[in-house]
Amino acid sequence: MSSEAKPAHGISTILWDFGGIFTGSPFYGVNEYVESLNLTVKDITKLVLGYGLPNGDHPWHKLERGEITMEEAAQEILRAIENEGIKGFDIEKFFKSISGKPEHADEMYEGVRRLKAKGKRQIIVSNNFREFSGIWKTMLPEGLFDGIIDSSQVGVRKPDPAIFHLALKLGEASPETAVFLDDYEEHIQVANSIGIRGILVGEDPTAALAELESLVG
Repeated sequence: MSSEAKPAHGISTILWDFGGIFTGSPFYGVNEYVESLNLTVKDITKLVLGYGLPNGDHPWHKLERGEITMEEAAQEILRAIENEGIKGFDIEKFFKSISGKPEHADEMYEGVRRLKAKGKRQIIVSNNFREFSGIWKTMLPEGLFDGIIDSSQVGVRKPDPAIFHLALKLGEASPETAVFLDDYEEHIQVANSIGIRGILVGEDPTAALAELESLVG
């Protein structure tokens, strides 16, 4: 769902989330695993990733701001899971379950190429962590994107509005000339609050791509 439906020919810059758009989404990939734990996707993503909690001291939030290591975050998360009385949780199985299959990655990258050919700047805005940096960035086709905002490098993570201002500066855009795509609704809402058009990405990201291309015109 986007904040605007009519074509927006003044759009100069596209801000893209990475996970959930060019890879599987944690919101659609964990169903089978969480069912084995008698939990819901909302429960498990809140406990492990801090989704639905204020941006603050959750270990995953600190990890994505580059304040602690993955090992430190994992230890804190496992303690929280244990304190909740959840039995049988395996952190490796959890992360494997949320990685999903990037079934539409090629189609999404082709969409980026089409938009780039129209002169649109393309910026990745990702909540990520240092230990994964050398892997996920190599998944991006070389030269396709015009810049990357990595939360663990800049010390700020979505949904903090500051990360969007960094992205706008990198993309040489004002809020009204940018569009942002993400698979988490709160991130879209914050982008909207500072004047950036937002498109919420669902289980099939190609639907959001079609909406984007229609919006850009």
